[in-house]
Amino acid sequence: MNASEAKAAVAALFDKTAESYEELGVEYFAPMGRALVERAGVAPGERVLDVGCGRGHVLFPAAAAAGPRGTVVGTDLAPGMVARTAEAAADLPWVSVALGDAAEPDFPDGTFDVVLAGLVLFFLPVPEEALAAYTRVLRPGGRLAFSTFARHDPVFGGTVKALAALCPPGQGERPADRFEKPEEIRALLTLWEAVEITEVPVETRFSDLDHVWRWLWTHGMRGLLESIPTERLDEAREAAYAALSPAVEGEEVVLRTRLRVTTAVRPG
Repeated sequence: MNASEAKAAVAALFDKTAESYEELGVEYFAPMGRALVERAGVAPGERVLDVGCGRGHVLFPAAAAAGPRGTVVGTDLAPGMVARTAEAAADLPWVSVALGDAAEPDFPDGTFDVVLAGLVLFFLPVPEEALAAYTRVLRPGGRLAFSTFARHDPVFGGTVKALAALCPPGQGERPADRFEKPEEIRALLTLWEAVEITEVPVETRFSDLDHVWRWLWTHGMRGLLESIPTERLDEAREAAYAALSPAVEGEEVVLRTRLRVTTAVRPG
């Protein structure tokens, strides 16, 4: 699969999830978005670009931080995400949402004070090219902040393995994560200044195992689930429930994730 095909596949996947993404009565991405904006230090009046904005888990905290004197632009490749997020932002005149490629932001040089990328960069075929593009659209001294996963809950990791085992050979394989280790992230940012990497604990509580199963279909995990033959989905659900059982606490299922937030400054 070439880069264009990979982008189209990701856009199609998230277009399917747009309606239910973060809409099942549990916050998973929202606290991660708030943490990213906080560490980016978005200030009133700043010009902010949120690439791969999805349903706005970064966009709306950024809009609150920049305020009406600021400008906040969200872009996403999935039309469904763009339509729903634009509708949600209709009462915020300083916020706009449009179709756009997180790897190739189509804006003039030096347009923004801050570029934000929440859980996006590891989807991009060539993240180095995206980082170079962010350098271009930032003003000198402008800031980049992006989030990646530092550590999934081991129970979640076990669930992914259990589901991947039910996929046909060659499907369900996850690409190598180039953002797995801090030193790998720093290696991608050698041309940036003031690079800082922090971790944020995030706890997510589900009402029961059925709740988790429905949630798995609402985000990037849907791609793995769709790789499982339809006739094996009941088996997949049972395998997921078994793998998730150590996370059951009383009547709830609790997943604990560590988010990694990286901030950097464009050289002046």
